[in-house]
Amino acid sequence: MNKTLQILDIRSTTVDPALFNVTAVNRDGDPYWVEFILPFFKELGVGIGIVPLDEIDCNRKWFINVDINAWNWHTYQKDVFASFDSKILQELNHGNAYLILNHQCESFTVSFFTTLYKRLEAFPTVPYNKIIYMVAAADAEFIYNKWADEFKLPPEKQIKIIYAHHVYKRFTHDTSQIRFFNYDRSVKKEKKFLSLNRRWHDHRLLLVCLLAQNNLIEDNYVSLGLMPEEVETAQKQLSSIVDHRFDLNGVQEGFNLIKDRVPLQIDNVDLKINQFGNKSLPISFYQKSFFSLVSSTAGFSYQERSVGFTEKEVKPILARHPFIIHNLPHTLKHLKSMGFLTFEPWFDESYDNETNDWNRLNKIVAEVKRLNSLSFDEWYQMLDEMNPVLEHNYNRMVKYTNEHCYFNSDLKKLLYYVS
Repeated sequence: MNKTLQILDIRSTTVDPALFNVTAVNRDGDPYWVEFILPFFKELGVGIGIVPLDEIDCNRKWFINVDINAWNWHTYQKDVFASFDSKILQELNHGNAYLILNHQCESFTVSFFTTLYKRLEAFPTVPYNKIIYMVAAADAEFIYNKWADEFKLPPEKQIKIIYAHHVYKRFTHDTSQIRFFNYDRSVKKEKKFLSLNRRWHDHRLLLVCLLAQNNLIEDNYVSLGLMPEEVETAQKQLSSIVDHRFDLNGVQEGFNLIKDRVPLQIDNVDLKINQFGNKSLPISFYQKSFFSLVSSTAGFSYQERSVGFTEKEVKPILARHPFIIHNLPHTLKHLKSMGFLTFEPWFDESYDNETNDWNRLNKIVAEVKRLNSLSFDEWYQMLDEMNPVLEHNYNRMVKYTNEHCYFNSDLKKLLYYVS
């Protein structure tokens, strides 16, 4: 192959592990996204080389891919790139190197743009035109352009945005992983729905409060990782959210019903830590319930402006579970654009078009309440009707991961950097 995409083997250099995750690579040392471009680049006669720093051909374009621990960036007051090798910095400033800041499994736009630009303004170590932000935010480029316009950023201060959704890589579809989602339809249902709210955030707290206020917790699988020592903080945060953004009606009543019972625990995992991954929830909870109420990473526009998908949305699809998703507007629209089907014939999905955060949350809770009121017999019949849709979504997830991650993302744009 005459053309090659050069990627630095990040293991051949040293970066600050508090700011960059150097373990987010495949077994061959390549970034997760390489798996999804490899077969398509091969068809074009383009090779991919994972190259140690001292073997990089600096006469050709090359990438430094670093996964970012962004939760540490906003409090970090020094140069976030100070730990980079001097050769890397030299090549970023005067050579053919490009830096990929990788947020491959999360959807962070404005919050990270703001943090990044504060660091770049204070420490102009890396040129703007050498930075590529790779993120799993479905409309990240649109939001970045809007944000750049808002702050009147000149072209020379703008970075490149690549949408790349590789959360599927964390759900390797081999026998050892997929067995956690071997769905058995013969298992008797015990509850109507499953709602995981591990670590509490604003949108999850309000969601669970409204579920409690509508008597939807006792007879369902609902978790909330709010610890007893956090109740006072949660109450203050709740008051702040409601006073400034939302209607108090029902929220405080629901909070009073749960505050002495937290954490709400349905399985034996530690709710104090992030439970990313498929092993944190056995398939039994899906098999014993009829549908999922998914609590995404963000649910309100002030938290995030772009729809993003993580393992939270992946799990019910793998478990052949119908779902309602508390996320940002047009989440279901984005899923459909990826080839998935949703449940409009059986569910009222008008919440997906509701741009007012409070109204959308209320619509979701109202629909969950309606679905919860259906009898077990009605639900069994509905599941039978849904089965072709559930199987389609499962097959789409398992069989077309590479195609989705390549064709439905901006990974194709990496061809511009081949030399």
